[in-house]
Amino acid sequence: MNKRAIARVTAAAVATALPLSVISVLGTGAAVAGEALTTAAQSETGDGRPASDFRDAATVNDPFPTRAAAEQRNYVEESKAAWRDYVYQAEDGSNEAEQATWKAGDRYKRMEERLVHSEAMNRDIPIVTIRARDDHANAPTIYLLNGADGGEGAANWLRQTNAVDFYGNQIGNVNVVIPMEGAFSYYTDWEQPNATLDKGGKKQAWETFLVQELPGPMESALGTSNPNRSIIGMSMTGSTTLVYGEKYSGFYDSIGAYSGCAATSGEAARTVDIVLDRGNATYEQMWGDRNGAVALENDALANAADLKDQHNVYVSSSTGLMGEHDVPSGDRLNGFLPGSITPAVEGGAIEAVTNVCTHMLKSKTDAAGITRESNNLVYNFRNTGTHQWGYWQDDMFDSWPTISEGLFPGNGAEAVRQRDAGKADYLQKNPGMGARGSTPVSSLIPLQESVSDALAEQYGEAAE
Repeated sequence: MNKRAIARVTAAAVATALPLSVISVLGTGAAVAGEALTTAAQSETGDGRPASDFRDAATVNDPFPTRAAAEQRNYVEESKAAWRDYVYQAEDGSNEAEQATWKAGDRYKRMEERLVHSEAMNRDIPIVTIRARDDHANAPTIYLLNGADGGEGAANWLRQTNAVDFYGNQIGNVNVVIPMEGAFSYYTDWEQPNATLDKGGKKQAWETFLVQELPGPMESALGTSNPNRSIIGMSMTGSTTLVYGEKYSGFYDSIGAYSGCAATSGEAARTVDIVLDRGNATYEQMWGDRNGAVALENDALANAADLKDQHNVYVSSSTGLMGEHDVPSGDRLNGFLPGSITPAVEGGAIEAVTNVCTHMLKSKTDAAGITRESNNLVYNFRNTGTHQWGYWQDDMFDSWPTISEGLFPGNGAEAVRQRDAGKADYLQKNPGMGARGSTPVSSLIPLQESVSDALAEQYGEAAE
């Protein structure tokens, strides 16, 4: 098989956010202290930007008081709502001892499930929020996007990371908003309908929903007057957040893109096909001709120069070589030897390709003069690591100084302290043996070179 053929085959695996067998080993507690406020949804933007910036206002309902109330509404399939385990207390009452006034089925304090209606898509969407513990009236908002399964399966921020504890307790003065639908959608506006993914509504319009419909009403419902907001994505949505930064420069005050492939059009559309195949959808349904205008508009690599007006951007990728989260001696597998197979075979190949994409992106932003000095554009290239949640949790910590600079300008020293404290707390609770047990897979190097050649041919520049 020649180098171009290898690139085509392997690039098809990029950006999938696979629910790897290794990612189901963390059971983070979702309980956080503090009272939740319940305010009715309002149509004002509440962020200092004109209401005309929002084409349609989403309807944000009050949070469900209990799991039973949410299930009775029956607006989301229960089989795709396992994330509720991290929003509501255990039905068997096993955790009531933590707080004598809690009752089984009630929601954890400051954890909320809200039904949000999108006018653009004419459908009800589940949103989970982590309410700010401190000074909620002045708390900025972080929008966390899940990967390819949209949070409908096991691969979501609540189950696979300690985001609840990090943002909710260790930082404490931010609101977090997590959509729990949107599988295989790239959180973009689709050109054509798809009977499965539309879920009975109009054709998907996630970009319209997330950028135009949701922020004003949601932030008003959260009761904050702080106009600052961030958006963070990983794998599939790592490319989405970059596109948002290019199209809507400054709408988000900071952006995180973890292990995404910025290249999505033309030959690189093969990196998208595998995601859409899992959702019984096609590239043409989403963006039309893969060399057409809509496809190019949504290619973050092709439009890298448009990041010139976006500040506080963190972009990461690993090499695909097995690292501390992939080995049985590490913090994720708890000694489970077979768990290393999936990250070594699948996760390594996927991350090797995203690594090439991310180096290509850096080459283009460097050429455009978009740097750490000019824009606080920070790249984190790890020497080891595969395509899995352990590294995205690392990114959650490592990106915080960059994300925080947009939310709390000039708060750098405190952000570094919070980052380090978050890491230390996690490692204390999940020690593992770290990289001492790593087994690098050197065969990925030719793979990276092949993909680099293919992307360079399309985009006209070599990766670093």
